[in-house]
Amino acid sequence: MADQDQDGSHIKGLVISFIHHKWPSLIRRNFIEEFITPIIKATKGREEQSFFSIPEYIEWRQNTDNWHTYRIKYYKGLGTSTSKEAKEYFSDMLRHRIKFQYGGPDDDEAVDLAFSKKKIEERKVWLTRWMETRKERREQGLIEDYLYDKDTRAVSFSDFINKELILFSNTDNERSIPSLVDGMKPGQRKVLFTCFKRADKKTRRKLRWRSWPVPWERCPRTTTANSR
Repeated sequence: MADQDQDGSHIKGLVISFIHHKWPSLIRRNFIEEFITPIIKATKGREEQSFFSIPEYIEWRQNTDNWHTYRIKYYKGLGTSTSKEAKEYFSDMLRHRIKFQYGGPDDDEAVDLAFSKKKIEERKVWLTRWMETRKERREQGLIEDYLYDKDTRAVSFSDFINKELILFSNTDNERSIPSLVDGMKPGQRKVLFTCFKRADKKTRRKLRWRSWPVPWERCPRTTTANSR
C-alpha cells in the first residue's frame, strides 16, 4: 500500500524489485498484492466518481460535458483521505485489493529493465518509445493507456512496469532535467511563479520559499491549467 501518485508507483516498483532479486520464487507464486486508493475523486451531490490514475480521470472528463460542475479533489497521498474514506476503502476489498500475477519470462525481463544497473541504455530506449507513442496517441485524440479500471482485479508485472511505473520514470525526468527555454526545473519555476504572485519584497529564508507553492499543488496539472 502506497500513495497512488507516480512516487507511490516507484515505491511499489522498488519493493517488487527487491523481492524479485532476493526471493524470485515468491514472484512466481503470486505472493505480491497491492491495495490501491483513488488519486482523484469527482463529487456532485450524492454522486461520486473515483479514479485510480490521471489518464482515467482525463478520459472521464473528456466524455463528460458537465465535468466542471463536479467538485474535483486530488489525493496527493494517503494522508489526504479521511478516516471515513479509509473505512470505505477497506469495506470494499474486492475493488481495492489487486493481485500481481506472474506471466512468465516477460515479467522478469520487465523488472530487470526497470531497475537493473546494466540496463541504463535499454531504459532510455524504453522511455523514448513510450514518449513517442504517447505523442502519437495525443495527436490522434486517443486516451493514454492506464492500468486500473473498475473491473481490474489482477495485473501482470510487465503491465505494471510498462503502464504504471513508466509514468514515474517520465515524471522523474521532467522534474530533474532543466528546460532549454529558461534553464529551470518545474519545482524552481513554481517557486518563482509564487514569488511573483505574492509580490513579497521582504527577505525570506529559502526554506520558506519551498512551502509557498503548496496551495497550488493540490490538484493535477491538467486541472490547474483548466481552472485559470
